[in-house]
Amino acid sequence: MSRLDGVLTGSVAAGRRRVVDTVVSLPAWSAVLLLWTVGRLVSTMWLMVVYPLVSRVQPDNAIWGNDHGFTAFLTSWDGQYYEAISLHGYPSVLPLDATGHVAQNAWAFLPAFPFTIRLLTVSTGLPFTIGAPTVAILAGLVATFLLHRLVQEHAGATAALWAVFFFTCGPLSFLLQVGYAETAFLALTFGALLAMERRRYGLLTVLGVVAAFTRPGALAIPLTLGVLALLRYVAARRSGSRSFDEFPVAERVKVVVAGLVMAAAGSAWPVIAAWATGRPDAYLATEMSWWVNFIGRVHFVPLSPWFLTTAKWLGVGGVLLVVLLLVLYPLWLSRRSTRLLGPTTVVFAAGYALYVFAVSLPMASTPRLLMPLAPLMGSPELVAKPALRWTLVTGALVLQPVFVALLWLLGPP
Repeated sequence: MSRLDGVLTGSVAAGRRRVVDTVVSLPAWSAVLLLWTVGRLVSTMWLMVVYPLVSRVQPDNAIWGNDHGFTAFLTSWDGQYYEAISLHGYPSVLPLDATGHVAQNAWAFLPAFPFTIRLLTVSTGLPFTIGAPTVAILAGLVATFLLHRLVQEHAGATAALWAVFFFTCGPLSFLLQVGYAETAFLALTFGALLAMERRRYGLLTVLGVVAAFTRPGALAIPLTLGVLALLRYVAARRSGSRSFDEFPVAERVKVVVAGLVMAAAGSAWPVIAAWATGRPDAYLATEMSWWVNFIGRVHFVPLSPWFLTTAKWLGVGGVLLVVLLLVLYPLWLSRRSTRLLGPTTVVFAAGYALYVFAVSLPMASTPRLLMPLAPLMGSPELVAKPALRWTLVTGALVLQPVFVALLWLLGPP
């Protein structure tokens, strides 16, 4: 390497350090807001870059009707179902395909997000294509601040800012400003985890119940509460009566009530769908209608979808890959660096990943389903070494336009 190359490399490295030092030195709230704002500008740029290709590349089922404007582009794919729910509610009769099986319909989507948009559009006159991204952006800002607080309290300010960076500027960060329920669910989930750590069980229950009607996966919240309460109970019993008094009966009752209420809310939607349509399997049959194009028509068996998909498309090697993931993920959660994020985050990451593995089919939407695991990106281990840190940063920035093109322009995320 020439002397000039060395000087240039050193200058670039010094510049990067100055940028990082400047962001870290800012007050926490302004650093978080800065990263979130930069992320939204970058995501908007990439969405606008691919938008002119809509009429030539995007599938016909991505946007219903003739409105192919930019705001309609931001509410395409699943956003269309949220718009239909916001405007018309849920169908009382399930649509059927040519073979007599339940076809894709609105019952796969939970009501909290579209009904919130409905309140906004009715009170302001804004169309859904404006209201949905607006609510998503605001909820994403709240989720970002809550994520920062969740990581900072255990792993420190620097780790929290890195988690915020990967969350707001990473490959999937464009989803923080489109007409999906993701940001609302993320804000509710991160808020529930913080409430759990502060033992504010009333607030936890409210957030957990609303999350249960926002997007599937909220059952991981009462599961986390139950596991942590059990661990605390056992530790108190082993430590003697004095420690046991630190987990008094009154608090145990609050934990049980909160857990049961949230679990009931998390299990309620299939019951509501069955009651409203008169078909006991309305929700399950609706969800399974999305599976047909990937693995054909099968019966749902918990813990089997990932094996079925990988076996169909990759054979034995795919099954072995799933087994490898089942081994490596718990090992990562058990590492000291990951455990620095705190027991609430680690237990939730285990429970939520178990949910995704148990009931969802690995497909284009899987990366989106994994967004509630964002606190794990605050693991100090991920950014401890400069080479690894800048590899992750480069990957986050470079992959976003790839994900926008593949998961939003060409196929449903």
